[in-house]
Amino acid sequence: MQKFSLNYIIRLKQVFETNVKVGNMANILKFIGFLAIVALSGPCFSQAVVLNEDVIQKFAENSTPRLDEIEAAFLNVNLTQNQINEKYAPELFGQYAHSETHEKAIVRFQPVFSPIDQAQLGVRQNLAHGFSTSAAVITDQRSAGPTAFSGRFRNATTTTLRFTMQMDLWRDLLGRMSKAEIESASLERQRAEMEKEISRKTFRLSLRRLYWSLVANNESMKISGELLKSAELLLKETGRRYKDSVAEADEVARYDALVASRQGRITYLLYQREALLKQLQNLVPELSAKEITLGEYDVPKTIEEVLACTAGIATQSAVPYQHTTYDEIVSLIRKNREQRDLLNSRYSDIDVKLFGTAKSTGVSSAPSGANGYSGTYGGSINDQKNNNRTGYELGVMFTMPLGDAKKNTERTKELYDQKRLQASLTNTNNQIINAHTSFARTITYLNDVVKAQRISSAALDKRLRLMRKKYEQARVSVNDLVQDQDALLSSELTTIDVRLQIINTLFDYLVVFPETPCAFNRI
Repeated sequence: MQKFSLNYIIRLKQVFETNVKVGNMANILKFIGFLAIVALSGPCFSQAVVLNEDVIQKFAENSTPRLDEIEAAFLNVNLTQNQINEKYAPELFGQYAHSETHEKAIVRFQPVFSPIDQAQLGVRQNLAHGFSTSAAVITDQRSAGPTAFSGRFRNATTTTLRFTMQMDLWRDLLGRMSKAEIESASLERQRAEMEKEISRKTFRLSLRRLYWSLVANNESMKISGELLKSAELLLKETGRRYKDSVAEADEVARYDALVASRQGRITYLLYQREALLKQLQNLVPELSAKEITLGEYDVPKTIEEVLACTAGIATQSAVPYQHTTYDEIVSLIRKNREQRDLLNSRYSDIDVKLFGTAKSTGVSSAPSGANGYSGTYGGSINDQKNNNRTGYELGVMFTMPLGDAKKNTERTKELYDQKRLQASLTNTNNQIINAHTSFARTITYLNDVVKAQRISSAALDKRLRLMRKKYEQARVSVNDLVQDQDALLSSELTTIDVRLQIINTLFDYLVVFPETPCAFNRI
């Protein structure tokens, strides 16, 4: 059978108790009728999900908005690298055009060519060594009617084989800038990949952190519930004694206030529970609109695992770099800073390029009949084979920035990369060192607090048992008994809070050192 929502049950309970207290039978009957209708229609039923460590681990692997954000951040960096790499990928290019005209020649002896078929097909590639190359085949086939001084042209064909190369002579000499750009993008991608894995592990730890916060909340509710039962029992006994004229009215009022106070504490814990569940449902939408309950858990065993883990960490005086990938991120940042410095230093330099083209052009347009010429594609190729139709072209071109605009941009880029990369480098280094060096001291303090609270709780529990006997013997006042109960409650709740703080501190450490070998880490 499905379960009612916990909040819904609490609201129904409050409505029922209010009507019972005022003795309003009409409202009580209406309430019972409403409850029956709701039970039959079932709109407030929700599917229950039982949480434990294994379930939390599964949710950490499922698709969630947070995991999608992590993947999107990585893909954005990956996209940048792909866009840079695609500049150095070979590509095929081509073009074809057909044209016809019926225009008249400006002068009598000039032929008007129509139709004309032109085609081009080739490959080109930028190389990461300061070179760019292309090779292409270009054909031009055209026809023309006779003129006063020439015969008819039919399919006169020109075919050109062309190879072009361009070389950078200064700014990107031997590809120093191209290689730096590719290397920088590759380093950014490696860094993003490591950060993606760190973010995924951090997300898993955040789910576990919420789970153990729910466990601590549940333990606090158990203690508060026991004290509420005790207060309700004392109120009942005091009410009976008041009827027997053994107790005073102020004593009844004091216990009535105590019951209300402890009910308020439980209500506040329920509020905290709902806030924790909301955080969990925001991280895992799969849990939305579902009733979440805690499965079985073993607090003593978990505390034992946590203490064993913290003890193992505390014994390591040196920073355990083997348990983290942040040190590798630091190395990648340093290498990337070198590449960015090189790129920025050449940004406003003069750009000088040497270019050259080698080509072979064959023509097919031979006499054919009376006052006519004709050609073919094959004839233009044979013309190149049988005759020396080669040619070449060499040249130099340069681009020089005038004014300070590009130099100002260079300085801004240098400053931006310097600040950005240095901040990442410093923060990452500090995060590694501080996470380890401060952990041992923090855990020592928290463990000392737990030990002190354990001693305090044991003493308060012993005192409370003695005070309860004295109260039953009318040797102490009700205020003394209530104060001791509250002191014990406060001590036990503090113990729960400190233990949760120890677990959260360990989670903070595992964010930086996720490969720490201990049972609690669940690697």
